[in-house]
Amino acid sequence: MVIVILCALLSAVLYGTGAALEQYQAAAAPDSAAGRPRLLALLARRPAWLLGITAQIGGFAAHAVALRGGSLTVVQMLVAAELVVSVGIIRVRSGRPLPRSAWAAGAAVVAGIAGFLALTAHGPAAAGEGARLAGHAAALGAAASAVAAAVLAVAGLSTAPGRTRALLLAAAAGLADACAAVVTMALARTAGHGPGHGLGAVLGSWPLYALVAAGLGSVLLTQTAYQAARPLVSLPVIAAVNPMASVAIGLDFLGDTGRLGAGRTIGAGLVALATAAALVVLARRTPDGHRPAAARPSASRPSAARPAAARPALAGGAGLPRGRFRRAVVPPWQS
Repeated sequence: MVIVILCALLSAVLYGTGAALEQYQAAAAPDSAAGRPRLLALLARRPAWLLGITAQIGGFAAHAVALRGGSLTVVQMLVAAELVVSVGIIRVRSGRPLPRSAWAAGAAVVAGIAGFLALTAHGPAAAGEGARLAGHAAALGAAASAVAAAVLAVAGLSTAPGRTRALLLAAAAGLADACAAVVTMALARTAGHGPGHGLGAVLGSWPLYALVAAGLGSVLLTQTAYQAARPLVSLPVIAAVNPMASVAIGLDFLGDTGRLGAGRTIGAGLVALATAAALVVLARRTPDGHRPAAARPSASRPSAARPAAARPALAGGAGLPRGRFRRAVVPPWQS
């Protein structure tokens, strides 16, 4: 049990550290790359971002070890602490204090996630249900979450920068993560219960190819949400939407309601509402996000070297606002 707890806590630390590193690097990316594969190509050139991805992979490995030897409920409750780790790292790196109400709301989000997972945890499915999970029900659940993620992503990308944009993109990323989780479970059940039980069954099944598409979409939407430069909005929302959407898919499409029970289903719904309220409080109480210093115009750039008196003339004479002129001269992306 001690090994399980240590692995779960290690997973939380690695997940949280990786998310903080990825968010900081994604926030420095140009807005023109938002929601496009180009964003991932740009981030792949950043060593710190690659370090964050490596930390996430390490967290996944530790998470798998913990789940193999421990209770799902206990492990998932401990792993939910990743949010505290990532918020703490961002707080230290930004140098800006958070109000007590924000810390209280963050703790409420973590407690809500843990409570939700505890209420919705149930025993393993019977062997006969494995094929059903890899069949039409899982496909419908994954498709529903993918469509919802796409709608929210389009709405977020069409919204002006701010909390609303960050909220919509983070919700889309959380739904994309849930889609990837459902497809992963379907693939695992196909390998374990599908016809042939071998590599041929996996290669000939839809979950394998759906997982590739869902995984790439999940990574792209997550980095786009991080790019919104509102880490204390995007990180908690992604952390909360992912497990709740996954459970909702199980209840609506995979027939988990009977095994869960009416009482626990109602309790989980109330906890989800309370967690959503805590997310709203956290979004309102945290200071505005900011771009990393690397993304800001440098004093040594030509735009800053111009005489101060010349700037108003350029902005006014050409009908171009000062801020827009500086962004046109200084590339927003710095390698």
